[in-house]
Amino acid sequence: MALDASTILARLDALPRLRVLHGPSPLEEAKALSRHLGGPRIFLKRDDLTAAGLGGNKVRKLEFILGRALAEGCDTVIVCGGYQSNLARIAAAMGARAGLRVELVLGGVPGEPHPNTGNLLLDHLFGANVHLVETEPRWDFGTAIPDLAARLTREGRRVMIMPLGGSSPQGMAGYVMATAEMMQQFGEAGIAPDHLYVAVGSGGTYAGLVLGECNLNPGYRVTGVSVSRKVGYLVDKVIAETAEAGPILGLPTVPTAEALSLIDDQIGAQYGTPTEAGREALALLARLEGVLVDPVYSAKCLAGLIDHIRSGRIGRDETVVFLHTGGTPALFAYDPALILPDAAA
Repeated sequence: MALDASTILARLDALPRLRVLHGPSPLEEAKALSRHLGGPRIFLKRDDLTAAGLGGNKVRKLEFILGRALAEGCDTVIVCGGYQSNLARIAAAMGARAGLRVELVLGGVPGEPHPNTGNLLLDHLFGANVHLVETEPRWDFGTAIPDLAARLTREGRRVMIMPLGGSSPQGMAGYVMATAEMMQQFGEAGIAPDHLYVAVGSGGTYAGLVLGECNLNPGYRVTGVSVSRKVGYLVDKVIAETAEAGPILGLPTVPTAEALSLIDDQIGAQYGTPTEAGREALALLARLEGVLVDPVYSAKCLAGLIDHIRSGRIGRDETVVFLHTGGTPALFAYDPALILPDAAA
């Protein structure tokens, strides 16, 4: 059973929330990019401009996650991620605004460089306590997180451990709400998009969008472009997490595996490593639209979208929305030769 947008918003507004968004993020038509590709109409949903900590999709998640932490009386949050984690950067900024102590457990595979540039520089500037660890395999933090939580608890802190990527029912709430926001913008713009493309890391943003899709019927299909994990893993994870989140958020419908649209052909050598297709996509958007994407997430998603346009998977007469999830500060942590197509050549 589909619910109208006002009902969804009313239910989500009843959840604890740390409000930092200044209103709907912009919806912009990328006319030059569309002309370059010979169609379809392409719109950018600019969630890279979501206020806190230089913006990104994590702001919508953290409004609800940190809102819950504050409502439960927590004074400390532990956040984990990669060395250039966007979640860590925005959590550090929003935590500073809310008066929360933010502890970041950031890792990478042995030997992975971690200069204090890009997101990591901002983590320190926002006043977070940064703990660097090696993770083998990637995303396996061993006992670092529970050990830190136990120490802080002994010190009298009230601690919340944030799931990887902010992938929780509260985090998904932000993107169910974003679905209603986009539907209003589409109506105002007089468009009816056929597709929405979004980068997929831990899967929480994609899961929230899919919950929005199957409960609000916005008319488009959400396609997730994985930047780290294979489709089989992501399908199982998203199905399990949306099945848990739906009842918590008061949503009557959860997706089936058959309803999910995911691809994993843009990952490249590994998570965090730029690809040729991603470099081309990054340069095209910068030079045609003056908009930046990051090499880890949004460039690979844009590369997937461009590939689907060129291959005919998206029709020339269709309309597609690229949800820009942000991450731009990570650009400044990379060797220019890995980012610029001209330098790479």
